[in-house]
Amino acid sequence: MAEPNTRCQIVFEHYDRGDERRREALLALGNGVLSWRASAPEASVTPRANDSEHYAGFYRAGWYDEAPREVNGDSVQMAALVNLPDPFGLSFALDNGDWFSLDRVDLRRYRQTLSLDTGVLERHLEFDLADYRVRLLERRLVSMATPNLAVLRWELQLPPGLKLRLRTVLDGGVRNAGVRRNRAYEGRRLQHLAFDHDEKGAAALSARLHDHRRRLAMATEIRTPEQPLQWRATLDDHRLIQQTDCTVPDSGRLIIEKCAVVLVDEERPATDEGARVEAQRQLPCDGYEQLEQASTEAWQRLWHGLALTADDPQLQHALHFHAFHLLQTVSPLSVGRDLGFPPRGWMEGYYGQVFWDELFAFPVLVTHWPDLARSLLNYRYARLDKARERARRAGLRGAMFPWRSAHSGEEETPPWQCNPMSGRWMPDHTHLQRHIGSAVAYDAWQLYLATADEALLAGPVGELIIEVARFWASLAQFDASRQRYLICGVIGPDEYHNSYPDAVEPGLNNNTYTNLMAAWTLGRARQVLALLSEADATALQRRLALEPDEPEHWQAIAEGLYLPFVDDQSLSQFEGFDKLEAPSQEWLHGDRPRLDWMLEARHDSCDRYQLTKQADVLMAYHLLPRQTLQQILERLGYRHDMACTRHTVAYHLARITHESSLSKVVCAGALAGIDSEASWSYYQQALATDLGSPGNSGTQEGIHLGAMCGSLDVMQRHYLGVRLELDGLHIFPSPPLQLRQIALSLVFRQARLHLQLADGSLWVRAADENSGSVPLHYAQGRCQLGPGESLEIAIPPPQDRSATH
Repeated sequence: MAEPNTRCQIVFEHYDRGDERRREALLALGNGVLSWRASAPEASVTPRANDSEHYAGFYRAGWYDEAPREVNGDSVQMAALVNLPDPFGLSFALDNGDWFSLDRVDLRRYRQTLSLDTGVLERHLEFDLADYRVRLLERRLVSMATPNLAVLRWELQLPPGLKLRLRTVLDGGVRNAGVRRNRAYEGRRLQHLAFDHDEKGAAALSARLHDHRRRLAMATEIRTPEQPLQWRATLDDHRLIQQTDCTVPDSGRLIIEKCAVVLVDEERPATDEGARVEAQRQLPCDGYEQLEQASTEAWQRLWHGLALTADDPQLQHALHFHAFHLLQTVSPLSVGRDLGFPPRGWMEGYYGQVFWDELFAFPVLVTHWPDLARSLLNYRYARLDKARERARRAGLRGAMFPWRSAHSGEEETPPWQCNPMSGRWMPDHTHLQRHIGSAVAYDAWQLYLATADEALLAGPVGELIIEVARFWASLAQFDASRQRYLICGVIGPDEYHNSYPDAVEPGLNNNTYTNLMAAWTLGRARQVLALLSEADATALQRRLALEPDEPEHWQAIAEGLYLPFVDDQSLSQFEGFDKLEAPSQEWLHGDRPRLDWMLEARHDSCDRYQLTKQADVLMAYHLLPRQTLQQILERLGYRHDMACTRHTVAYHLARITHESSLSKVVCAGALAGIDSEASWSYYQQALATDLGSPGNSGTQEGIHLGAMCGSLDVMQRHYLGVRLELDGLHIFPSPPLQLRQIALSLVFRQARLHLQLADGSLWVRAADENSGSVPLHYAQGRCQLGPGESLEIAIPPPQDRSATH
């Protein structure tokens, strides 16, 4: 496991070949536009290095290929993030010896360090090669100051006068091969490759995708500042290999720098030759030190938006690490670029597609970096017309957002998933997770609450919420026998239940989370119209061609949706869940393969059992404030007091396998005001999802960004109790006893606040530079907090919190 230290660093003190691929994802660098796995450069020098140990992924955010593939006898056209050419292959050899590899040397020292405050990854090696002691200091960055730039720097320390061979590779023959079980969907994606190079170490590449409108240009330059070198080049299987001979200078130090610039689509000239020239023109003139300084300054401005400190160094570093990956995925450089929020970062996990995971990031983004949240919402708003079209094709109204999205706005869920245990193809019906629409509406509402931007409410926020509400209103069907509205044929967050046992058609009826969030969305849609001025409301209604009776119909559904119960006290996951077979307890607690794979290999199915992959019903308790959830249930006519809440939570906790990275962070949030000890236990496990995972874990495919953001959200929204409401900022802290001291800053409606938990109180201080007062609501009352003013909020003991929050 990586160890944190007091300098905001993640450090590995030893080399572990079996852990390399996980570390490559953990220590990946990005700037919201480019993403670079932390693969060792020397591993890319030999032809087609063993990708079971290393995988040199390099990606451009949102740059997808839709080339058709034959999968299980079907022709499938599905978007996948493209693995770009690898520009950073670099190694050296002594005279005619083998090219340097860690597996061929006597390693004396190894230290790999990710500096979270600067976004720089460093590797310090000391080893014996032949009869010589060699030191290698590697530094790399993806510039937070320049969107299309990544840089690698090697400093070799060797005996002066020693003769070396240097080799660097620009590999255009790469494939998408990061996730082995997805190989039928993946493979080679770059076409029509062409190269340029010169003797000074410059090189360029151009390529196209299946859709020839999607084009790439990449330029690289090798620099040896202390002694310019002449480079020879050969081309082998789409790999441009540049090689030279040199002598170690009298200083005993040889510096090698390699820059890479990436241009795609409209950023590059129309002709491939012109694109290669333009990419080379954009190579920076500055040296590595200047490039690192510019990137570091950009990172420092970003960190100002969080300003998080804690007395527990493990906690502080985990949260900084999670925020670091959030800001590498969506950054100021990605604003305006039509980019979504991939759950595994910009890597090949889940094909780089966009699900609902921004739901776990939005409460953090809107209160720290609202411009980044607005950019993500623009990604959804840009696809609103496509979502409307998808709803119409299904015979529905409003907007039906896809469960998996990429560039086009169409559904990108693969029709088949390969079971690596049986080798058989399993149909994937998870596109029926219609609750994605409520997630989009929730995110839009959070942005409005945080900014109070009336133009947003009258525009994208209002349109998104209302169009999702119209979708729910058309999907819900009235059942006269129950005098209730039903939502049928859907799948909830728990992907282990896709259909009823032995059913011909996929889908489940009345998933509790889906129905609760549909009711929430329908209520918000009416609220949007009530909040707008008469002129803005009228303009919005005309723009959406809203019929006069629609809002009343929304209210009728929001007050009449059916919710299934196991008994009088416990909400069920979906209608009929309690009639499924009881599972083996070994499946919950034993050491076994992934449950859906294991059962399918036995010709069985998760659909048959009362066992869930992840928190489903508990998502509502995590996402919605208790008062809001209580109001929804009361309007629906269901009694659900604290005793019912406890029964429901206990019922579902006993049936969750936690095979989704999101599950434990959701449980931590749902339990925060119910059982602080259990909440903290789940929270600690959630913090270790990636940093504490084994080398063969799913982290190899990309970090779990939703869970990372969820840890920040639980800390702020549940433990510190920060809740955004129309009438101001509500603060009802509910920290576990183990959480003693933590501080952070946030922004609410352009006012900066500093929060500090210490000595049984939460202090809230408004920044001196604020232009106005902030309305605060807390257990003891309410106030207007003016610039420079402070407020102490006493934290009640755990047994007294349920009455106040």
